[in-house]
Parts: sequence; structure tokens; C-alpha cells
Amino acid sequence: MRQNPLGLVLAIVSVALSGICCISGVGFAMFMATARRGDSSVVEPPPVASPYPAPAYPAPSYPPPTPAPAVAAPQADPTGTLAVGPDNATRGPASAPVTIHVVSEFQCPFCARVEPTLARVDAAYPGQILWVWHDYPLPFHTNAMPAAEAGREVRRQLGDEAFWRFHDLVFENSSQLSPALIEQLASTLPGLDLAAFRTALATHQHEASIRADMALVDAQLSAGPGTPQFLINGSWLRGAQPFERFQGAIDHALGR
Repeated sequence: MRQNPLGLVLAIVSVALSGICCISGVGFAMFMATARRGDSSVVEPPPVASPYPAPAYPAPSYPPPTPAPAVAAPQADPTGTLAVGPDNATRGPASAPVTIHVVSEFQCPFCARVEPTLARVDAAYPGQILWVWHDYPLPFHTNAMPAAEAGREVRRQLGDEAFWRFHDLVFENSSQLSPALIEQLASTLPGLDLAAFRTALATHQHEASIRADMALVDAQLSAGPGTPQFLINGSWLRGAQPFERFQGAIDHALGR
């Protein structure tokens, strides 16, 4: 019996396709079963231990930072007064209704700037103001302390009037102040014993009284040190203020 070749080929192809489908179906079923089990068949490899030991860091040897101690702010004297000491130069009647304590120094540019204003104030209130000078040389002005010592020696030798003349001369030249210039200015004052003047400055004869005056002022300055500052009948006026600020404070002190 003769077989049909085409039928034989078709039969073979049909059997092959059936096998492929069966294999694919089995594979798909296994994949779905694995997915439903959470892929428990996949096993992660164990971690590999490092052959090197873990580094050991020494504990810090420095001490922990210490917080800075709190610094109390300076307190003002509730009486708002400064004493007129034997070493303080004064100008004006002792019985004047207004006392202005001038906390200043000879090398401070702001102190020099306010000097014309103070002269205007003095002229506007003739006979009504007692001016009291307090040296307050700041440490970063290297010629301020020598000038303060010179002023006190001038006053010791020649009195208050000569001090204020020296005061004016120094402020007129404050931008170029030097020990040589300080001596030169003092030497123009009639009657000055220049040898005694030089000895007083060389031995710092007046430094202790200046520092004592600074300590007295420090006890009053609630805003801290600085120049210029003015105590007008118990009320502080700070800085190189215009004439109107002084006028307001003086008028208030006079009850106007």
C-alpha cells in the first residue's frame, strides 16, 4: 500500500508542535507556581566575610570644650553721680546749677570732634555749668596716657586754668600727637618747670590717680567704657552728640 509523503510530513510536524506546546505549558505552569510561592526557590548566596579586621579608632584624647563663663554687665550707680576729686580739673562756678562730668581722652577723634560743641554749650549757658574733667585714656591709643599724665602735671604745677589751656592745645593737635609734641605744647605754658615735668612723665607720677579715676567712672558706665561720655546732673549722654542734645539735657536739668 503506497503512503502519501505529504501526509507523512504533516503528521510529523503536528506531533512536533504538540510536544513544543506541552513543554512550554509545563514551563509556564512552573514559573507561575514559583511566583505564587514568593520565589522561595531562589537562594541568596551567604555573605563573604572580609579577610581584614575591623579598624579600631582610639578615643579622642582632647578634653571637651568648656563653656565660657557668663560675664555680668556693669551696673550703673543708681545715684547717677561722680565725685569731683582733688585731681580732677574743673572750670566754672562750684555753685553752678548744672554739673557736666566730661569722660574723655586726648587722642580720641570723637573727643576732638565734640570739643567745638562743648565750647558752644559753655557760651550758651554762661555761669550755669561746672565742668569736671575725667581722664579716660583708651589702651589702643598709645599717646593718650602720656597726654593725660602731662595734663595732670601741668595742673599740679600751674593750676586749673593752665590745664584747660593745655587741654585746648592738645586737642588742636590730637591727630599728630606724640610724646615730643606733648612736651613741646606743655613748654609753651608760662611758668612750667620743664625738668619737673619730664621727671613726672618718666616716673609715671600721675598714672595711679588716672587709673583710680577710670575705676570710679567704670562703676558708673552702664553702657561700658568708651569716650566721650558726659554725665549731666545725673543723666548720661554718650558720644559726640550735636549741640541740641546737650541743650535738651541741660534745659531738663534746669527745669525748663
